[in-house]
Formats: sequence, C-alpha cells, structure tokens
Amino acid sequence: MPASGSRRGPTKGDQRERALLDAARTVLRQKPLAQVTIDELAAAAGIARSGFYFYFESKQALLAALCESTLGTSEEELAEWVEADGIDRDALRRGMARALDRWRIDGRWLCEAFVNPFPGPEILQVRERVTANGCTAVNRRIERDIRAGVTVLGDPTLLSMMVVKLRMIMFAHAFTNPDEQTDDALLDSLTEATLRLLYGTLPARADAAATASA
Repeated sequence: MPASGSRRGPTKGDQRERALLDAARTVLRQKPLAQVTIDELAAAAGIARSGFYFYFESKQALLAALCESTLGTSEEELAEWVEADGIDRDALRRGMARALDRWRIDGRWLCEAFVNPFPGPEILQVRERVTANGCTAVNRRIERDIRAGVTVLGDPTLLSMMVVKLRMIMFAHAFTNPDEQTDDALLDSLTEATLRLLYGTLPARADAAATASA
C-alpha cells in the first residue's frame, strides 16, 4: 500500500483529458472553433471520437475548459505590479508584455473565449470567473494604493473591471491586426492608458524627461 500522505500520479483519465486540452490549444491556434470537428480534436489527442464525449459533451465545453485553464494567469502576469509600491510603470509594462506574449500565441481561441459577444453559456460562465479573478488582482493593488494615500480616480471595483476589459480588447485587436503597430508601441500605449485611467496625470517618464532637457 502507498505510504500515508503520498500523492498519486495522474490517472490515464487525467492524461487523456490533458491530451484533449493540449490538442485543442494547438488546433484552435490555426482555425476557429466552428471549423474544427470532434473527430479532428479526438485524433489530435490520440483518442477515439467516443473518448472525446467521455470528457466533454461538446466543442464549446472543451473551449470552456481551456478558458478555465487560464484562471489565475492574469494574476500571475501582473503579480510583480500588484505587489509593487508606487505607480511602478516598468513593473506594469512587464506584466502587460507577459500577457501579450500569451495572446500572440493563443490569441485566436482567446478572442473566441473572451471577446466574442455570444460565446455560449458554458464559455460565458467560465469567462466571468476568469475576468473576476483578474479584477481581484487589480482591485487589490488599487485598494492598497488608496490605503497608502495615493489618489485613485474612481471606484476601485469599476476601475478594476475597466483595466481588465481594456487589456483584453487591446490584445484582441493586436492579434487580429498584427501589422498595425509594434509590440513596443502597443505596450507603451496600454501601460500609459492604464495608469492614467487609475491615477490621472502622471510624472514624465525618465527617458522623456531626459530628452526634453537635452
């Protein structure tokens, strides 16, 4: 018998479910959900079509599970800024850059899951939880700033939602319009927009101040 308190490894069922999620992530990077078949997803995961339905009742349920896999990701990406003191533009920009890297790879299915206005009930429920999780991270930062005496321009709950939604919209737009602007330009704009939304007028960036005084 296994020692008391020991952890079992993943079961075959766990492995097959993970294989389906990994296969869906790969397939959905190439084409939208509507163009993907159950047979294609099952084959990519190395299981039979009947095996697919053992784990997911539909393609939408599988996409919802992919959304679920992002739960906590936004908080991880922004963790440095959330825990930082002061405005810390650089920490925020680094967090935005980490998120943009993810969208550059998985943007097609992320758009379907988080930007599509009619995603289906399974996806919508998970999307609301993932969005709320991201808002919680931003809200924690805002409330900490308020306690420290930093002026914040509005209700923390509404501001958090606006920050999270702005990031999703901007990244979705960047994915669907990849040649419109460079990543650096996008990150600079999004970082400045986020900070101005929260704090209003900001101190000039060091590089800009140095250029002006030259």
